[in-house]
Amino acid sequence: MAVYTKISEQEISQHLRKYDLGNLISLKEIIDGIDNSNFILETEKGKFILTIFESRIDKNDLPFFINFKLHLAEKKIPCPRPIFDNSGLIISDLKEKKSTIVTFLSGATLKSRQDGYYDNININHCFEVGKILAKLHLAAQDFEMSRLNDLGINGWSALFSKFENLIENYQKNLLGEITENLSFLKSSWKHDLPTYAAHLDLFPDNVFFDENANLSGVIDFYFAANDALIFDFAIAVNAWCFDEKNNFLQNHFDEILRGYESIRKFSELEKSFLKIALVGAAMRFLLTRLHDMFFTPKDSLVNIKNPQEYLAKLRFFRERI
Repeated sequence: MAVYTKISEQEISQHLRKYDLGNLISLKEIIDGIDNSNFILETEKGKFILTIFESRIDKNDLPFFINFKLHLAEKKIPCPRPIFDNSGLIISDLKEKKSTIVTFLSGATLKSRQDGYYDNININHCFEVGKILAKLHLAAQDFEMSRLNDLGINGWSALFSKFENLIENYQKNLLGEITENLSFLKSSWKHDLPTYAAHLDLFPDNVFFDENANLSGVIDFYFAANDALIFDFAIAVNAWCFDEKNNFLQNHFDEILRGYESIRKFSELEKSFLKIALVGAAMRFLLTRLHDMFFTPKDSLVNIKNPQEYLAKLRFFRERI
């Protein structure tokens, strides 16, 4: 965990002249980021977050990500609102990199244990997550920009091909298991589901709650893309509805579904596809975790997450089809 791009108060003060945010009062690094460099700015007009985008983010995707947040914020979704500079831009150059300034959200993510597991998630959290996801989906329906989800169904085989020759040395018989599941998903996937821009990464570390356990914010839109809404919901189920031993928590699922459908009802087509979407969501994170395990340099600041968690979830959902 670190800030990759260092910046001085003098450099920030110079940069802030592009904005109508007043003078800089304080600058604080946010050490929790792993993909970008983030800072808390306090100016005469309040608190803001400055993000400097590092090499892991494709600069061509930035207009989609930033404008999606702007669109959602204008629809009253509690997410960081990008700030326009004096030239009317929401993406600017800083230290020879792209950057943006957004509003500061109150609240905090739930605290995870040392092993990364959240043992403090309750059914109220799940209800709130389901509700905000449905609100986000409704708000996204008139967002005009689009982005192909390279981590969706059409990207999994290409991703797997990058490391399939390494799988057998990692775990015997896993190559065949993944290959069979990919074939099943490709033949079973529906392409006529309601599809809009979606978050696609609504994990506990991307959701803020206030001191009364009310959801106060959604962050990290850097995997957002156009995909089936039921797939986005399935990702949230995978993220919020298992315990540390990968046991499925039915009461968590019931509440995340109840929260979602209190805002937006799933169609019969979506309901019929949910079991397959849950398998697909588990596959997506199994593949990306395997990829990161094989290819992340040993000295990287990225925290490698255990693929076995999502192998267990994949098996759980596949057994129920």
